[in-house]
Amino acid sequence: MKELQKLIENGENYLQYKPIHAELKKLKNGWTNKRDKYEEAHRAELTLWNAASRYLHANLTDTKTLPISKWKQEYADLKGQRDTDYTKLKAARAEVAELQKIRKCVDIALRADQPEQTQNRAKRHEQER
Repeated sequence: MKELQKLIENGENYLQYKPIHAELKKLKNGWTNKRDKYEEAHRAELTLWNAASRYLHANLTDTKTLPISKWKQEYADLKGQRDTDYTKLKAARAEVAELQKIRKCVDIALRADQPEQTQNRAKRHEQER
């Protein structure tokens, strides 16, 4: 899920800031003053685009398109499954806690009966002699 979340976030950043990067590429290197000003004005956006581009190229070598909606759907499905499983886990934990309480009560009851049993054994042992 974390991997999908990172893919979605970086994919959205890539698409959102791609026009800014395209505009920067249009500015010729000969117009350095204008290019430098544009780059400085949009430094944060370009940094996010570059980070997203590097991440996506490192993790998606086989595809040229970004199926963000598919990723979001898969993330939603996984989140729903996780929530369902977590609900089952909570119910199982509650059941285990109840069984542990019962076991504790049974252990206490057995310990209470145990001294009587040892006394009964001692009496039987004496009677047999």
